[in-house]
Amino acid sequence: MREGVNPEKNKEEINLKKQHRVVVVFYIPNIEEDYYTEALQVLDSCLHSLTKTINPETTNITLINNNSIKDSESVVNKYLDKIDKYVLYGQNKGKVYAVINEVRSVFEPFVTISDADVLFFNGWENAVFDVFKYHPKAGIVTPLPSQYSGLNFNSAVIFDSFFTHKLRYGKIVSDEDVDLYLKGINNEALVNNSFKFNWKERQFYLDGKVKAIIGATHFIATYKSNLFKNQSIYPEIKFKNGYEEKFMDCLAEERGLYRLSTVKSFAYHLGNRIDDEATKLNYDNLELIQPSVFETIHLKDKYISNHVLYFVKSLFLKVFKKHIKIKKGTADR
Repeated sequence: MREGVNPEKNKEEINLKKQHRVVVVFYIPNIEEDYYTEALQVLDSCLHSLTKTINPETTNITLINNNSIKDSESVVNKYLDKIDKYVLYGQNKGKVYAVINEVRSVFEPFVTISDADVLFFNGWENAVFDVFKYHPKAGIVTPLPSQYSGLNFNSAVIFDSFFTHKLRYGKIVSDEDVDLYLKGINNEALVNNSFKFNWKERQFYLDGKVKAIIGATHFIATYKSNLFKNQSIYPEIKFKNGYEEKFMDCLAEERGLYRLSTVKSFAYHLGNRIDDEATKLNYDNLELIQPSVFETIHLKDKYISNHVLYFVKSLFLKVFKKHIKIKKGTADR
């Protein structure tokens, strides 16, 4: 039997709506296998760099523990006071399930989805939202040059910019940033291959006050969160190659929006080892750099898919890729 009135009902406290949410998902099954021996240190480096470089007044963090070992709690506990939402699964659901289950319900207009092996650099939020600000049709933005995936799920930007003469092709990504990307994903074949197109020598990009590389990766990317709204497709399989393409990468293209990235590196894919790049990153120098004003970024409540136009743009992209001899496939990892 209830007696009295719940005192919480009369408080009328306000929920503060922020503009950006970062969702990080991790899975550490053990630290005995060679692949996972440094997993706790990698997670710690990721969370340390993230919490040091975001603006807490505008950005929330959701951390998803996909049924990791108990030892991971010692790392998580160090950052709980800076984490808005902590999700703990009783079994490993796979990255896509865990992420989609969260991002379809976020209130923030922007959501960054990140693996837990990413190092965040000073100014990454500022750089990402400058791209959104000066390229209003950007739907997904990655905080490091991602030219290798430039023509994947990006028919809208190629089609639009080609006919408006805004498409540029040249060397604007430094060799240092290219090498940093390649080292992080450990895939030199992206440059050293038999194809005629070399992403290190030249890149496709959009010109303007803030230049943007055409292409985005899915191990770290910021999305306009309404891309995920009204999506009901269910990730039935926990682990499947190409699942991120099906549930995340394709969303911008289907609505006529662009997948872009910053010209300079504001993040590093650490992988499963603390390498010399991570060691060189001076944690004492990590600091918040005030991000761009969100209200100046162009947003729409809904993006309507035009299937006919989508088909035309996709066909154009196929012809374009064949003409410049781009290898089919993704280059995210």
